[in-house]
Amino acid sequence: MRFLSLLLILAGSSFAQEVLAYPKVYWENSYKVWLAVAVVIYLVVAIPALYFMLKYRYRAGVHEEGEHIEGNTALEVVWTVIPIIIVLFLATYSFANFVKQRNAPEGAMEIKVVGFMWGWEFEYPNGKKVYAFFNPQSYTVPEEQKAYIPAGKPIKVILTSRDVIHSFFVLPAMVTEDAVPGRLTHLWFQINKPGEYYALCREFCGTWHSHMFAVLKVVPEAEFNAWLSTGTMQQQPVQQ
Repeated sequence: MRFLSLLLILAGSSFAQEVLAYPKVYWENSYKVWLAVAVVIYLVVAIPALYFMLKYRYRAGVHEEGEHIEGNTALEVVWTVIPIIIVLFLATYSFANFVKQRNAPEGAMEIKVVGFMWGWEFEYPNGKKVYAFFNPQSYTVPEEQKAYIPAGKPIKVILTSRDVIHSFFVLPAMVTEDAVPGRLTHLWFQINKPGEYYALCREFCGTWHSHMFAVLKVVPEAEFNAWLSTGTMQQQPVQQ
């Protein structure tokens, strides 16, 4: 029980620090717990194995005749029950984190994102659209091609594609999902610190795949609301 408590403390240590983005922190917690379990199991197995290899190594004239060893019921119960407990713990803990990673929190704002060669169309709840893509001629991203996101608010992204399969990857949140033509998929993320971050395509989709990224401009919610209520809807750009 002390070992399991230690794992939970290790997993919870991420929340003691300032969290930049969700659901990245849930994946990191699962990774830390699995890594800790793997290291402990390795040490529990490797150290005795090395000890027995040295202690009972072959030496001429010593223990050359086999010895009859009686079974130990208590030991067999222990090495059966403990692994079962560890496996059940890993399964339930990982599944709980997966549910948090997969399902957007209550009150999340929905944004529809459509992938196209070679950019992303963001459509906000009021119908405002932003076409975000990289301009290889100027190597810059104009302000009107940056997708504004409110800081500290969960965003549920409804994904699809206009042409081929893309994959929408929100870098700071470490979450990705395929955008498939004729199908709706989804993911969610939340970025807590204002700034500019990237969303990339992680599915090789053609010639300009390496140029297919969007700048997410994360701003305070009041600034986001002001931006959302002003400006005109963009027309989709024609790329060369």
